Amino acid sequence: MISAVVVTWRGDALVAACVASLLAQRVPPDEILVVHSNLPRELGLPVPVLQLGKNLGFARAANVGVRAVKGHPLLLNDDTVLDPDCLSALIEAHQKNPQAVLQPRLLLPDGRVDNQGHGFFPDAFVWARGRGGPDEVIPGQPAGFSGAAVLFPRELWLDLGGFDERFDSFGEDVDLSLRLLRRGVPVLAVPEARVLHHLGASYGRSSPDKIFRIERNRVRAAVRSLPASALALLPVLTLGRYALLGGLAALGRGPGATVDREGQKAALRGIWAGLEDSRDWWEERRGDRATWQRGERQMWAALWEGRVRAEDLWRGVA
Repeated sequence: MISAVVVTWRGDALVAACVASLLAQRVPPDEILVVHSNLPRELGLPVPVLQLGKNLGFARAANVGVRAVKGHPLLLNDDTVLDPDCLSALIEAHQKNPQAVLQPRLLLPDGRVDNQGHGFFPDAFVWARGRGGPDEVIPGQPAGFSGAAVLFPRELWLDLGGFDERFDSFGEDVDLSLRLLRRGVPVLAVPEARVLHHLGASYGRSSPDKIFRIERNRVRAAVRSLPASALALLPVLTLGRYALLGGLAALGRGPGATVDREGQKAALRGIWAGLEDSRDWWEERRGDRATWQRGERQMWAALWEGRVRAEDLWRGVA
């Protein structure tokens, strides 16, 4: 049983298009639930809508939605539109790999790839696999999933507790991906499951607010799940990443090319905010250890195997 959970705070034409694409699936989901994380109002959709009454953030809204349905959750941002054969491809992949987390192929409106999952830097910063590249299958498997569109085994989601709601928006998928890596749970790309993604429709691609949230939550996720040696080297690893991205940006390339001075300041504020509550995340780390299947060396190996690809960085967000 597959249950589509669409999270929206705008409730506009984008979510209507997402719902229409779900209803048009050749193999439709068993349930469709729209979670409206905003002041309640009539959305005019032909499917059930769960009104949360206020904006609770993506992580909490997604958790509420998954708990309200019965099947394996297909979690979707409201700015996604599914190809008619998307769900049939995901169902086939789930039948072959019932314990895996499944990542569709997300495409930008111009036909280029948005992502087929995420790759990791050693400091827990992620970048989209294939972003800006041609619409083709990317070799290998992602280390992490994109929360814009993902199919989870229901029992696994509930066992993990879903997204950590303290992340609010951005980084909740990074945290959960790292926890999956620690448990040895595979994230598998399903390139036949195609999804159009209007990237940045909610917060913009490089807004200061988005950058602040990404860096704050990256530090939190790093403290919780990275190898201890990576945590000891975290300032050096982050400075190295900034140097790399800064060098690419000077050439007009890479994900840093569209970040202005305000965005740079927001990144530093985000890092500081993440460090301020790092003790809380260290306690989470201690609690998670009983579920870990990968030790320090195995975790380093998994991060290396799922590292950010050079060609993806060079293309950046162009």
